[in-house]
Amino acid sequence: MLDYGIIGNCKTCALVKKDTSIDWFCFPKFNSPSIFAKILDKDIGGTFKISPIGRYKLSQSYIKHTNVLETVFQSAKNEFVVYDFFPRYHKILSGRKSKLYKQNRIIRIVKPIKGNPKIKVHYEPKLNYALGENEHEVVEYNLITKNKNLHVSLISNVSFENILKKKTIELDHTKYFVIGIADDAKDFNVKKCMRLMNDTKKYWYKWVSTLTLPERNREDIIRSALTLKLLTYSETGAILAAPTTSIPEEVGSDRTFDYRFCWVRDASFTADALKKIGRDYEAKKLIEFIIDATSKSEKKMQIMYGIEGEHNLIEKELKHLQGYQGSKPVRVGNAAHSQKQNDIYGSIIDIMYLYFVYYEFESKIPLKYWQFVKYLVYEIEHNWYKKDHGIWEFRGKTEHFLYSKLLCYIGMSRAKKIAEKLGKKRHVAKWAAIEDKIKEDILEKGLNQNKAFIMNYGSKEMDAANLMMSYHEFLNFKDEKLKNTILRIKKELADGFKVKRYRKKDDFGKSASYFTICSFWLLDALYSIGKQKQSLSIYRQLKKHSNHLGLYSEDFSISNALVGNFPQAYTHVAMINSSILLSEWSQKRIKLQLEGKRKRVK
Repeated sequence: MLDYGIIGNCKTCALVKKDTSIDWFCFPKFNSPSIFAKILDKDIGGTFKISPIGRYKLSQSYIKHTNVLETVFQSAKNEFVVYDFFPRYHKILSGRKSKLYKQNRIIRIVKPIKGNPKIKVHYEPKLNYALGENEHEVVEYNLITKNKNLHVSLISNVSFENILKKKTIELDHTKYFVIGIADDAKDFNVKKCMRLMNDTKKYWYKWVSTLTLPERNREDIIRSALTLKLLTYSETGAILAAPTTSIPEEVGSDRTFDYRFCWVRDASFTADALKKIGRDYEAKKLIEFIIDATSKSEKKMQIMYGIEGEHNLIEKELKHLQGYQGSKPVRVGNAAHSQKQNDIYGSIIDIMYLYFVYYEFESKIPLKYWQFVKYLVYEIEHNWYKKDHGIWEFRGKTEHFLYSKLLCYIGMSRAKKIAEKLGKKRHVAKWAAIEDKIKEDILEKGLNQNKAFIMNYGSKEMDAANLMMSYHEFLNFKDEKLKNTILRIKKELADGFKVKRYRKKDDFGKSASYFTICSFWLLDALYSIGKQKQSLSIYRQLKKHSNHLGLYSEDFSISNALVGNFPQAYTHVAMINSSILLSEWSQKRIKLQLEGKRKRVK
């Protein structure tokens, strides 16, 4: 079970287990080598855990509407609490200007509440994915751990000897641990750490206050939004698919991939979900990131980029790590970066349409955005009729995947509306013709004998991605072809509330896992065709099967356990979309009244 919470500062993050064990932490960035990686190797991966002496009852939660994690230890006589967070806060400078600070360090506070609790500290950094030797050195009250040219610092009011020798420590007063960049240790004390936590809480309270939310399902939306914010890389605007690598889709399988990159498709859906609840800042930053990354490439637009716009994401294996519960290989990099996936052009055009036309976050469309739309349309015009690897990134042969054609159609449809807003009549006419041609092709070649849309031309396979026809309003909700597709997918791919992407064999065999986002897509699609009771039933089941903090991974196992990279942006995007759909707003998109809400909280 992935019983972890995520903490972060929009530069990097850490996963904190329910028992306080920090089992994943890459430093100084999301895509840097790990400092702690016990999640990928329980023996050598490295961890940082607070262990109580004696028997305690544990409970873990986020401080409400923040990304500050609180783990409470209780026994009959003793009680203490562990707080974990990355400092992220605003500070008023001279001239009453506010500056955002995002310190690149974990702060862990261990505070006694009752009795005379005792603990042991397991501080075991294993730099560079646990490759090579790690050496400790005390430098100006910093415990520096070095591994070749990599290093990390620990500052604490607990003696380093007691920490390294795992001696019993009495919690006679509050202890603190500061892990990250080296600093002047004299600047840190209990009071400062508590102040940083309070300032960080205030930052997250302020960020949440900018959200425009329905009353129903409000808390589920907030937790997913806070999680998505932690998956943004603030330096560039990139949004990660997930902050982990190689947590398998199925335990024991080789379906292990590195997700610490920005997929154009995933990030587009993320920006859309955040815009629905009033967060236009992240959407604009994402569009800028995609444009910059594409313009700097000598090649065509990629399906994914590194968080700083890197193009060459070479995949390699870390053979020394045993993998999550023995699942190998552990991969760094992702070979799919060079795949051809024709849906990405439509995905980013849809975001630009929503930003500038539908939501009207800005009244004017800058010239560089218009030029980028024209580039994307050119790519659609010259690629929509070609085979590709598809949304599920098959590593074998290419096919005419219907979802790719669908998003090419959506791209042309949205581009036409952007052109209409700009008064580009010549472009409107030309693009409308291409839009009609793509739709005609889908309707002619994409249906089976049951009048339901298939995975790829000439196949009999159903594909859960085609549920997105409802989301993108490809056909009228009363259209029999749409209804047939949704109900056929439910019959062939769903097992209760869980839904498979497809049932065919792929490059890794036949998948036994269920793709979590597909469950949300199914409930949305069922709602759109009037099956509200079935939709609500799936939603309730999904809520029951998050982890203890309301977080989701990529997949469900046969036994309903969370598997796959964690937490998964795609899944939390879907939670926001479905929660809005089933709220009192009762619609997929709403033009939000943002007066008084448009203060930029980064």
